[in-house]
Amino acid sequence: MTPQNLMLLPLSTPKLSIGCPILDDCLGGGIPCNSITELVGGSASGKTQLCLQLTLGAQLRPSHGRLGGSSEPLEDIYVGGVNDAQQLIHVLGDLEAFIAIDHTRLPVKLIVIDSIAALFRSQYQKTPADFKRQSEMFFNISGTLKGLANKFGLAVVVTNQVVDFIGPRDGVNGVRLGNLESLDT
Repeated sequence: MTPQNLMLLPLSTPKLSIGCPILDDCLGGGIPCNSITELVGGSASGKTQLCLQLTLGAQLRPSHGRLGGSSEPLEDIYVGGVNDAQQLIHVLGDLEAFIAIDHTRLPVKLIVIDSIAALFRSQYQKTPADFKRQSEMFFNISGTLKGLANKFGLAVVVTNQVVDFIGPRDGVNGVRLGNLESLDT
């Protein structure tokens, strides 16, 4: 089996239609369940709007290319705010318990985290120890999200804002990518 052969195999995972045939076609039918999809773009590029559209779409009937999460659109959407990565880890634990208990009554079909990187921007200093801790927490969150997606057949969507500044006082040697301003050793 080669990677090229794997690409030819049909995926049996359900997909969440974005509602735009062109984007759905580019994505092979929509946002896949059982995995994490990252939407990346600059500020005001439409990431949040797309997430709102997906949230509504996840509730519509599967005959419309959706996941059938609720009989009434705009009902049974749960929104929670988190201020830092540690709080998100706690919320994800609560969410897993909620899904497991209520999975038969009202199935959760989609988890959206709008701006995963925002949780890390102001929480940490720019030291190697904080960079290590930040990476560990990010991998913990990623693993938990992937586990939830696989265990419950969910679509998980996270957004991430692209930041790219080039200037004489920015970042390392004038380059700053993402949330990395500098690495001090």
